[in-house]
Amino acid sequence: MARRAIRTASIGMILAAVASGGTSALAADLPLKAAPKPFNFNPFWAEVDYLAWSVTGDKLPALVTTAPAGTPFGLAGVLGQPTTTVLFGNSTVNNDWRSGGRITAGYWFDPQRSRGIETSFFGLENIGTRFAADSNTYPILTRPFFNVATGGQDALIAAFPGISTGSVKANETSYLLGAGALYRQDLGMWSGQRVSALIGYRYLRSSDTLWITDTSNAPAFGSFIPTDNFKAASNFHGLDLGLTGEWRNGPWSLEWRGKVALGANFSTADISGSTTSTLFGVTTTTAGGFLTAPSNIGHFEQTRFAVVPEISLKAGYQVAPGWRLIAGYDVMYWTGVQRAGGLIDTSVNPTLVPGPGVGPVRPLPVLNTTNLLAQGFSFGVRYNY
Repeated sequence: MARRAIRTASIGMILAAVASGGTSALAADLPLKAAPKPFNFNPFWAEVDYLAWSVTGDKLPALVTTAPAGTPFGLAGVLGQPTTTVLFGNSTVNNDWRSGGRITAGYWFDPQRSRGIETSFFGLENIGTRFAADSNTYPILTRPFFNVATGGQDALIAAFPGISTGSVKANETSYLLGAGALYRQDLGMWSGQRVSALIGYRYLRSSDTLWITDTSNAPAFGSFIPTDNFKAASNFHGLDLGLTGEWRNGPWSLEWRGKVALGANFSTADISGSTTSTLFGVTTTTAGGFLTAPSNIGHFEQTRFAVVPEISLKAGYQVAPGWRLIAGYDVMYWTGVQRAGGLIDTSVNPTLVPGPGVGPVRPLPVLNTTNLLAQGFSFGVRYNY
């Protein structure tokens, strides 16, 4: 009876307030529901990373050799002789760690961040290997080769005591960059992590430039300066497919990504060379150096199928609203890359230098490819607009 009386009194108060035309008292007595807070959705995000990567270097054949004083002229610098030491080549160059940068930007299509797109670009600094030697340091300086006229190893003399003085210089530079665009679609939640599918386009470019020149001054013959140039480049275009997952716990985050790009390498090779000789005061320049000749000089192209798998792992920590520090590690493997070392044919027919001769035509253009591994650390910051 008491509850019914209270309910009846409350209804009576409401009716009385309505009858009197006043609603302010009623509004003051009844609790109001707060309006929902608008959702702050920022679709844009961007990340900038510093890269510290190592890249597979270019494998070069033996290009410069020496031998101790007293070595017979016919054996000086010849590969396979116990007295021969390789000064440049017969090794991999430009495989040191190098710095670089990467920029990534994205856009979400919905507030749940289940669908979006992203683009990225990275580039590593040019890295180079230089070599220089002269007869003051090495009285015997030679350029080794396989003599197809005799069927055995041989060497071109750049410097030899009592016959000539000279020098040899060489340099190779390497460069790597890439870009891509991806569409991202959520697949669901597994083991507390958000997993998405990736599909898009991938571009990569690798290039190497190698030149080597030697100077030989022989009082009895004159001076000779042969120069060889080898330029190689590979451009990859392909379809990028992958999965990515993200796990978060408070300010911490962990993101993994696995992709594979399927496409083609469009490779180019440019081989050139010349020899400047001075005999009896007359200087002439002819096409072809030592490892380059009219038989292999020119511009060459080839297209081959290539695969580029890539794995990355990133850890993040939110330091302020919208700001996150990122540290990660990336591994990328690229098949069928054209490098400068793969253009060199060390077989030479010396009877064809500098003009017509007899026997097999060598050197020939070779377009040997190899695989490239790039891996390293990244440190950056990500910002959600």
